[in-house]
Amino acid sequence: MLGPSRDREGAVTPNPMAERKSFLMRIDPALWADLEAWAQDELRSVNGQIEYLLRQAVQRRKGGTGTTPQEADKSK
Repeated sequence: MLGPSRDREGAVTPNPMAERKSFLMRIDPALWADLEAWAQDELRSVNGQIEYLLRQAVQRRKGGTGTTPQEADKSK
């Protein structure tokens, strides 16, 4: 498991990867191919694309816009 790292000044910084949950997912090969192509179009990994889509879906379900703060800033 990955732990904290140090920045240039030597201060300990948390490793964001250490806070992620890993799990196995079975997925239809055709859906995987679609996600892979979509991820490449948006310069993401497939894992990053799936996480992005899940975050949007959760925010919409909670009544949010489904965008990240960075995306909201771009639209202004």
